[in-house]
Amino acid sequence: MATGRIADPQPVRRRRRIEAEASSGAAPAPDGPAPNDAPTGEYPVVANQAVASGQATPAAPSKPATSQSTTPKPGSLRSLAVSPDISGPRVRLGVLWFLLAMAAATAGRAWSAAFWALVAGKAALEIVAAWHPHHRLAVDGSEGPVVGSRLPELVAFLFAASVPVAAGWGTGTGGVVLIAVSLVSLGVALGFRSRGGWVALPVGVILPAIAAGAVVMVVRSGLWAGIFLIAAVSMFDAGSFLAGAESSSRLEGPVVGGVGALAVTFTMAVFQAPPFDTLSAAVTGVVVAVSCPIGQFVASAFLPSPGARAPAFRRMDAYLLAAPLFLASVWMQGG
Repeated sequence: MATGRIADPQPVRRRRRIEAEASSGAAPAPDGPAPNDAPTGEYPVVANQAVASGQATPAAPSKPATSQSTTPKPGSLRSLAVSPDISGPRVRLGVLWFLLAMAAATAGRAWSAAFWALVAGKAALEIVAAWHPHHRLAVDGSEGPVVGSRLPELVAFLFAASVPVAAGWGTGTGGVVLIAVSLVSLGVALGFRSRGGWVALPVGVILPAIAAGAVVMVVRSGLWAGIFLIAAVSMFDAGSFLAGAESSSRLEGPVVGGVGALAVTFTMAVFQAPPFDTLSAAVTGVVVAVSCPIGQFVASAFLPSPGARAPAFRRMDAYLLAAPLFLASVWMQGG
């Protein structure tokens, strides 16, 4: 039965096209389906002109990525905080430092005075050298010939080292020597302020001398007091290093380090390490936990830049405020 549809419309379309071209005088088109003739039941395919011509479609302009600067503002706490240096055997050096400091404290005031004298002298030398580099950089960036005298560094070493030694002899002697070297350092800095390294002499002498002398006086007051101070500050340093080494925040390390100092405080408060009772040990430990990070910020403020190389000074930066405040607490307890 007929349906009234043409089975294949192609011959009809081809014949009509040939007749139209013959009536207009144009050359007949070759056989085959016209470009727009699609098979029955399919839609004509429209080619992408840009792809056919070999030209890629231009991409939409992208907005420039906006990134906030991570450089801290000068004078802020973040600018004074230093990310821990993880190059080299830092963990092993930290453990060795703790063992030496604890061994010197338990061996007696003479060994403690000798140990902290070396540390304070080296720290003072590093501070003066940081403010007055005695090497001229070569063309390739390495250290070139020595420029100027190293006498300020030697004087800083001797002045700073003399205070812990005198503190080991007696509290009064340590105080007198500290006042003397501080006044002489200030006088020399004012008298030779036009000669480079002498200007940094007071900073290089006074800061390490106060911290080291206070530690020695704490050890003289009692073994448990010395162990309390060294253990609390060492736990702060360990927590600050381990947490700050892998953190993007410069303040996370000091916070975790403070928690470590409080852990030592809890132990000492429970056992009532002499000369403290539970309350005074807790208060003293909180003061140490808060003053340790402030000591680090103080050290950064008195260096040419927070990242200046001063490894010995950085080893004792947490003691800068913690040791004198701990000593004051010991004296208040009658120690």
